[in-house]
Amino acid sequence: MKKEIGKYIAFILGIVCIILAITLICIRISSVNAQTSDKNLKEKISEEISYLDSNIIELMNKMNNITVIKYKVYNKKINESEENKSSSESSNKQSQESSQSQSDSSSQNSEDNSSSQDSQSKNQGNNSSENKASSETLSELVPSSILNVNYDEVDWENISFLIEKIYSTWPVINLDLQKQGISNELINTFSLSMDGVIQSLKNKDKKNTLINLFNMYINIPKYSASINDDMEKQNIYNTKLNILNAYILVSTDNNWNNVITSVSTAKNYFSNIIASNNNQKEDLQKKYVILEDLERIAQINDKQIFFMGYKNVMQELENI
Repeated sequence: MKKEIGKYIAFILGIVCIILAITLICIRISSVNAQTSDKNLKEKISEEISYLDSNIIELMNKMNNITVIKYKVYNKKINESEENKSSSESSNKQSQESSQSQSDSSSQNSEDNSSSQDSQSKNQGNNSSENKASSETLSELVPSSILNVNYDEVDWENISFLIEKIYSTWPVINLDLQKQGISNELINTFSLSMDGVIQSLKNKDKKNTLINLFNMYINIPKYSASINDDMEKQNIYNTKLNILNAYILVSTDNNWNNVITSVSTAKNYFSNIIASNNNQKEDLQKKYVILEDLERIAQINDKQIFFMGYKNVMQELENI
């Protein structure tokens, strides 16, 4: 009897152990899935923040007809290199064919020339669209001087189109931020600023459009800090924030003392990036020198020259 009871108890304990093991495995799997889901959400929000960062800055630049190139110049160099290589190969080939054709009869030359003309005529139509596309791409790389820009002419239609793009994507970003636990107050601050931008654009009010766009951007470093502990990225966003603050002050108030203070604060944030990065010291130090130049330029109290320095700084920061 006692043996039967012992077997029964052992059986029960075995079942309990199996249940506990299965429960622990399920908890572990659930924990891993939750961590993966949380990581994926953070990565998605990081991309969305980068999207807002890039588009808000572009909008602010367009208010003064400033264009910041993002790597396009490198594509042009590559294309030119390939074009030169192709041209060289074509020249060598033509030289060889010309040498060979001298040994052929005059009648054969006549036929070849006729065939070549027909082939060129056929290829001309096929290549026209490609040549047009290539021409359009290169036209984007034509440099323009900040000193010749008319800051009073604002392309309101194009800027309105860009803010509508952000407006259409904001509901999705809003939900993702809520899932990450970012406060409704911080999320609503962005929404209210965006509404202010739209209202200012409707009234074609340049000053308040710039201010409201800057108020939108203020939230970028805060959102970034809420989803990860990447200090380098946060320092980059805060560097941009202070440069943009200087840009707004120059555009709206010409308060040069505060401009210099903002640029100095940007330098401090960027110094943190240099101190924590051992792989790109030389390149980062070059960017720091350009920041120092902007601080020096601010002391001249010249709007056009400042915008020229601002464009160089933002171009460097956008290409980190």
